[in-house]
Amino acid sequence: MSIEEDILIQNFLRDTLSEKERNEVLLRMENDNDFREKVNFEKQLLLNLNENKWSVSRNQELPEVKEYEALLKSESTQTLTDTISAVNYEYQLKQNSGNQSWLLYTGIAVILFVIGLTIFSPFKASPEELYVSYLDVSELPSLVDRGNSEQKSLIQAQKLFEAREYRQSLDILEKELSIMQKNQATIYLYTGISQMELGQFNKAEISFNALIESKLIDAPKGKWFKALLFLKQNSIEKAKELLSEIAKYPNNYKSKEASELLDQL
Repeated sequence: MSIEEDILIQNFLRDTLSEKERNEVLLRMENDNDFREKVNFEKQLLLNLNENKWSVSRNQELPEVKEYEALLKSESTQTLTDTISAVNYEYQLKQNSGNQSWLLYTGIAVILFVIGLTIFSPFKASPEELYVSYLDVSELPSLVDRGNSEQKSLIQAQKLFEAREYRQSLDILEKELSIMQKNQATIYLYTGISQMELGQFNKAEISFNALIESKLIDAPKGKWFKALLFLKQNSIEKAKELLSEIAKYPNNYKSKEASELLDQL
């Protein structure tokens, strides 16, 4: 079989041929036993490796499940499938029919072995990668009271923060922190995160501690961001200790995320 025929069969099984091309393949299958066996073999292999057969956890939202599905559906995996299929067919022509099942499952086993090496390798996301994944500032309360257009400094600070201009935003926040009381918890959050992103780790820890030790309604949020601060610093044991405290009670801020993060450390 030529490469062109292999491609033709793959396209036939994936239903991407025109009606004319499909009819030509069907006619050839009726008149060419070798070609028909090749198509049937490819079909059996495809059924075993079809993406729909792998979606046993389609409703799962875990990052690992999404990663596995992406890998199993990837172009590289499909290319490997096609290559093994072609090699097995050429070898099969030289063997008796009793070896067909053995060849089929050998091909599948090779694919699964390669996938397994990728999925179950000891590689883990780095603390920095986890930090980036879990740092979500979209849920932060606004620095500015709704409808209050007089808080021009805080409006500017928030715009700069959202544009990731942390240094300029921090200049405003630190000034406001010394004179503001009403939105102090929110300013602590924005200040600590800005310091953390700028690598001012000691200052960020002081800001988060000030929030944690306050009696403000947003005080519990300080623990979560302090845990991320430890993660960014690669202080894994400190991060784990704080994450364990957060995950202990379901009602804690970011309890679910803390539990997920612990599983990845």
